[in-house]
Amino acid sequence: MRVFGVIVITFLIVVLFAPLVDSMLGDVLTYNEWLDGFECSCYGGTLRVGIPGEPNTLNWWVASSAWSQYVLWPIYDRLVRYVNGSLTYELAESIEWSKDHMSLTIKLREGVKWHDGKPLTAEDVAFTINTLAAQSWTFPHGFFKGVEKAVVLDNYTVRIFFRKPNPGFISTLSYVNIMPKHVWEPVIRRLGENTTQYAPRVPEDLVGSGPFRIVRYVPGQYVEYEAFKDYWLGRPCVDKLIIVFIKEANAGLMALEKGEIDVYDGYLTPEILNTTKQSIRYQVFIRPTIYYWGFNDGKWPYNNTLFRKALAFSVDREALVRNLLMGYGLPGNPGVVPPVGANKQWFNPNATSMVTYNPSMTAKILDKLGFKDIDGDGWREAPSGEEFAIRIFVPSYDVIRVRAAEMITEWLAHLPGGGLRVEVKVMDWKTLWPIIKNGKAESFLLGSTPSNDISWLYYRFHTKGPCNWYNFSDPEIDELTEKLMEVFDEKERRMIAWRIQVLLAEKNPIIPLYYRGWITPYRTDVFTGWFEPSDDSVVNRITLLKLHKLACTVEEKPETPSMLATIATIMFVTAVVLAVFAARKKRGA
Repeated sequence: MRVFGVIVITFLIVVLFAPLVDSMLGDVLTYNEWLDGFECSCYGGTLRVGIPGEPNTLNWWVASSAWSQYVLWPIYDRLVRYVNGSLTYELAESIEWSKDHMSLTIKLREGVKWHDGKPLTAEDVAFTINTLAAQSWTFPHGFFKGVEKAVVLDNYTVRIFFRKPNPGFISTLSYVNIMPKHVWEPVIRRLGENTTQYAPRVPEDLVGSGPFRIVRYVPGQYVEYEAFKDYWLGRPCVDKLIIVFIKEANAGLMALEKGEIDVYDGYLTPEILNTTKQSIRYQVFIRPTIYYWGFNDGKWPYNNTLFRKALAFSVDREALVRNLLMGYGLPGNPGVVPPVGANKQWFNPNATSMVTYNPSMTAKILDKLGFKDIDGDGWREAPSGEEFAIRIFVPSYDVIRVRAAEMITEWLAHLPGGGLRVEVKVMDWKTLWPIIKNGKAESFLLGSTPSNDISWLYYRFHTKGPCNWYNFSDPEIDELTEKLMEVFDEKERRMIAWRIQVLLAEKNPIIPLYYRGWITPYRTDVFTGWFEPSDDSVVNRITLLKLHKLACTVEEKPETPSMLATIATIMFVTAVVLAVFAARKKRGA
């Protein structure tokens, strides 16, 4: 009887916790894959993370900058999330497309709580998706234009209806935080479009369901969080998280060496890898982030394809990787799509050779366009005869991009027949981002991380793409990216993606410079349990859940909700099995 009971219990546990598979999604993992039965052996401590930027806003609905997203991600959950490159269920337990791909049914995890104790239900999910679909002022709105509506089927089931099929939508969901309806619906109803200007009260409005909740924000200094003890995956091991704003990389490294922070998740140069510091480990990986020189297609002469082509030939991408990144990276693909990570399957190798370093070709095209050194001073004038200079806007927090701008300046200064003047404008991010976003910058060096589904090409390069910061417009690319948003057949999508990359290499709306080796130094003498994915920083969701102190004071380990739930399940199943056998034994007697 005992053996049979153990088998039944084991079977039910496997059913409850095994990864779920949807035939249309492929294998989708659960957090059991990443946590693997992890139980915290030591609670307490404060994790301090240094970053080089600061949020423009704490209002997620309009958070367009990477640093606003960064400080908010510990407090919110998503339906799905990519972990180490694999799609993983988070708030969702299952996702299923309809046969015609016009609707998506999502079954939610039960028992999830908001930080204020209220249950997270299908109402919250439908509210989030319907708000993004209906309100054009929200930053992610462009990703939800194809959504007709989200309907609540029951407390834990949502069905999303589409105006037309969208094969990249599940990838989109991996970037979308689920927001509490009871907090934000009254705010949006009261303010309408003016919600864009709303600064959430800290901590009252910043209610999430994630492993940490914000308790304090000191502008210019830090954001402080505390562990959410009722988190559905079990409370984090550390008591507190503090994200500190340290703009200068050298200051960040100094703070790390002094033990003032535990990890610096910023923009570091490869030189630091030549130094070894006791108790500091360096995580190095190549991010699929595209670091590029972008142009404002709404301003002359950047709206001229030939002028952009001339600039593309002036960039020595191999030298950027060799001299600037010290070999820790890859040259940018003129077709834009990264040759690493999830996008590797879409990468067209033929596009890489379409634009190479050729300053003579740059000079030839400029001559054709009328940019010539008329007065013999060594600098080319505009076709009108007036003095001309290219302006490149660069964020001050990334010294690599500042150096890249300086290298571009040198290449353009020494063109055959006369150079082009370049003015490099280095600015802090809070000042720079509105200039770029509002179309006031002629050219700029940015970094953009593509989503795992190739439909991101639509959002970046379609005339109406929500992330088309370049004001770029091309009828053929519009047509192809629209097809990319509708076709589910993988082979056909790959053919479309390859053609788009050829066109991007021809049109040069941006010049991809490099895919960078990302360096994240962290201390190993205070905490253990750091999770190093192959495609993301060591500061990630799994690290936040598993990280714990090396040395622990003698204190009673608190029982987490997940532990209690598991124990209760096993006890219940055991009781049922024993009752069944007792009844059978009684009948037999």
